[in-house]
Amino acid sequence: MKKSYFIAFIFVFFVFISCSKIPESSTKSKVLVYTSLYPLKHFTKWIMPEAQIEELIPSQVDPHNFEPSLKDIQKLYNANMVVYLGNTDVDRWIDKIKEDLALKGVKLVRLQDHIEFKKYSSTKELDPHLWLDPVLVLEIIRVIKDKAKEIYPENKDAYEKNFSIYTESLKELDREYRQSLSNCSLKDVVTTHEFLNYLSARYGFSFHFVVHEPDEEPSLKKIKNLKTLIKKKSIEYIISEPEGERIAKSLSEETGVKILTFNTFHKSSSSDYFQTMRENLKALKTALECR
Repeated sequence: MKKSYFIAFIFVFFVFISCSKIPESSTKSKVLVYTSLYPLKHFTKWIMPEAQIEELIPSQVDPHNFEPSLKDIQKLYNANMVVYLGNTDVDRWIDKIKEDLALKGVKLVRLQDHIEFKKYSSTKELDPHLWLDPVLVLEIIRVIKDKAKEIYPENKDAYEKNFSIYTESLKELDREYRQSLSNCSLKDVVTTHEFLNYLSARYGFSFHFVVHEPDEEPSLKKIKNLKTLIKKKSIEYIISEPEGERIAKSLSEETGVKILTFNTFHKSSSSDYFQTMRENLKALKTALECR
């Protein structure tokens, strides 16, 4: 949480919570899991379909700018299990109360403790978009599966079976990406904001972004550099997530590049992860001129 008043807010909350009765996990008829983001909800459901799983950050809200309310924080104290990224600008605020949550009996799955995150190119912040790499999604569900087995050993066989099913699906998706992106005329893509750190590193291409986050205003220097790059590399497309549409249109008008849509999968969708990632692969193949 970037706002300085958050620490004071947490202290007030601790006073409030200590005077409130928090239901014990054992009294719940159904396992209640909260995840910070939609993709973590999606993946947790793969492993624990019997659980009630809710995400804390609403899909219509920019997760980078989300500020939890008192009600949001209280939800965590009523959970059996909480799945979140860790020290990122998306859900760092959970770190501030993790020890108190643990004392209340809430089981925490902090992915940063198990998976190495990349940093953004121009800041010290960790990039949260690791779910766009199917190999890292396999690591995510492995962590969730292991923790779920530890908490609910009576369901361990079901969790292992679900993990095995999705492991094969993720490996197949990884093979599709490797094969599809192995023979391309271009090695550079332009995106609206910085969301391809993990995917580009995994599959061997470079990406250049207009802004670090979607709500930023691009600098004239950045636009000038990208225009030079587009001309030099004969780049014909810009890859844009829905939030970056305004920036994409502006660059398109400046350079003549066409816009390709990319789903960063941080919002609830009617498409599942595999369908979404295959659509994203089509956009990458077009942008990179793959054969």
